[in-house]
Amino acid sequence: MPTPAREANGRTAVVTLTYLGFALQLVQVGLLPLLTTIGGALHASPVGTAWILTSGLISGAVFLAVLTRLADLIGKRPVILLAMALVLAGCVICSLATSLAVMIIGRVLIGAQLPMLALPEAIASDTMSPRRGQTAIFSIHVGTGLGVAGGLLLGALVGAHPDNWRLFFIVSAVAALIALIATAVFVRDSDARATGGLDVPGALLLTLALVSFLLGLSEGPTWGWGSARVVGLLVGGAVLGGVWWLVERSAKKPLIEVSYLLRRDVGLPYAMTFLIAVGVYGSLSAITRLAQTPSASGFGYGWTALAAGWYALPQAIGSVLGIVVLRTARRRGLVSAASIGFALIVVGFAAFALGHAHAGATLPALVFDSCGLAVTLAATQLLVVRAVPAHESGIALGLSVVMYAVGNSVGSAVFGVLFTSLTGPGGKPALSAYLTGFAICGACALLALLLCVPLGRLRATTPPVNTEGEPA
Repeated sequence: MPTPAREANGRTAVVTLTYLGFALQLVQVGLLPLLTTIGGALHASPVGTAWILTSGLISGAVFLAVLTRLADLIGKRPVILLAMALVLAGCVICSLATSLAVMIIGRVLIGAQLPMLALPEAIASDTMSPRRGQTAIFSIHVGTGLGVAGGLLLGALVGAHPDNWRLFFIVSAVAALIALIATAVFVRDSDARATGGLDVPGALLLTLALVSFLLGLSEGPTWGWGSARVVGLLVGGAVLGGVWWLVERSAKKPLIEVSYLLRRDVGLPYAMTFLIAVGVYGSLSAITRLAQTPSASGFGYGWTALAAGWYALPQAIGSVLGIVVLRTARRRGLVSAASIGFALIVVGFAAFALGHAHAGATLPALVFDSCGLAVTLAATQLLVVRAVPAHESGIALGLSVVMYAVGNSVGSAVFGVLFTSLTGPGGKPALSAYLTGFAICGACALLALLLCVPLGRLRATTPPVNTEGEPA
């Protein structure tokens, strides 16, 4: 039976943690269609405009390396409150910005949202009974999917009136404030704490490795993939990652026990997370860009940015269906649930590729993809939680977010290369760029599906480490 402390967080906490997932994706995704508008209003160059997004990505890597471990040391709830306060401050600063420099300062603070892709799940696992904790994690990922839909819709609505771009940050600030207050009032923390303090050298090395690698991926389309700066950043990130690994193996109190990463019951879910994250760009940004391509090109729909907001509907429907799939599949185990999710993603990308000529086909395709994404992210994070001790759930899920962030950046880079190398008249991306990208994303999901076979066999013979998180 769960202890009283693990029963302390009830339904209101589940709703609050779910809302956190919604609010954070709303802030992140809603910005994407507004970048050009904001850059123009601040008289920024194309490179400066790109840094509005890049600055948040890089600061997120810093916050991720520090806050997830800090959460294991002092508690998840105070770190969630700190992160949400930083996001709130960043949104307020951005809403008042009159220059690119001030906007980037605000975006740096908003980067504190990246660890929040791990901490709500960690606190649910640590503080709730097994069944409620698993349901909460399912629900958080549904909320995340709804946040993506809400961000697409909010960005489209605000983008229809470009002069009102500050409204996006005002809405984001209100969403962050509600999340901050709700967490303070309704969420309680676990008594489980890690020991040994913060591994500063390990955190610094991990931060530098992530910043170098993610910066190289994000600036590749602008600086050129063969440029010395991009190659240096990517190689430097890989080298720093290797140094971090060696330092952690010999540290007395490491940031995380890297021996976990050598175990297949942790490494395979991480690999799955990376593979499905590669396809996130293809299922959202690429398909939206395809829809807004002029119909005169022979393959686009000629939609306006506001019309592209219709993609928020299938995104929302798929996310809600995700919890139905998870509830139905969980009796067969987490690996079975993950395999169903990966299969849905494969179907979604196949439908994108085969039905691209008709908007009516791409809309239901996004239902399959968004449902599969909600299912697989929830299942893989639960698999990680089950494989590590409770007092290290924060940093373990933080590394899962690292896999997601890197995979997302790789997917964006893949489409960036395709869009610049496979072009049609006027230098615009050709249809083959989209179809090749959809095929790559589908292949990644198929590979993740195949990884379920060895993982299922392993879990049948390996007892879990975190028995407190055992699903009902």
